[in-house]
Amino acid sequence: MKKKIVIFTVLFIIIFIAPAYAHKPIFENRDLNFANPAVVPNYQISYAVYGELKTKEDVDFIKFNAKEKDTFYVEMTIPVIKGNEDFKPYIAIIGEGIKEKADLPFKVPESYGVIVLPPGPENYFYEKFTQTAYYRAQSIRGEISKSGEYYVAVYSYDRGGKYALSIGEKEKFGLIDVLTFPYTYLKVKYFFNPLKTVLIIGVVIIIIIVIIKLIKKRR
Repeated sequence: MKKKIVIFTVLFIIIFIAPAYAHKPIFENRDLNFANPAVVPNYQISYAVYGELKTKEDVDFIKFNAKEKDTFYVEMTIPVIKGNEDFKPYIAIIGEGIKEKADLPFKVPESYGVIVLPPGPENYFYEKFTQTAYYRAQSIRGEISKSGEYYVAVYSYDRGGKYALSIGEKEKFGLIDVLTFPYTYLKVKYFFNPLKTVLIIGVVIIIIIVIIKLIKKRR
């Protein structure tokens, strides 16, 4: 009976909870420069890169390897948090398979073409399961014209700020994604508000310790 309950619970989580959190997360843990970018393992599966431009001079690079005639999708979302007001980053898609050229506030190899996406209209949305709010900004969907390495650069002319860059549209989740979701949830909450998240974790730990002590006393 207990095994059936456990199996049912796991299936419930996979069916109902996993789709609620659409993106596989990648968190910035270093300076994401051109030589050492964040790497998206599969650009067609839905990933979200959580990053921050420290200043207006900062540029973050995200890299993926793409195949000719495959489709790709990139979307900028802006966390709705204090201190992130009026943060409107640009996106540049960079690669040898791109023919267009554009002026950039940083250097890229001469053989690479560039597509620039300036800040676009912002649409508010609330992600219920992680209880976080965003503005959806500019996005692009297209076809890869030449197999090879591609980069997405995130930059701003005005100020730094936090962003969540979405790459890919296919939702693909397994048991590992579900089991690690509590950790992901806390990481996302910490990204939005580090101090508040630490305080909440501290309170939860204290409550658990008190409950354990009460149970021991009753025994």
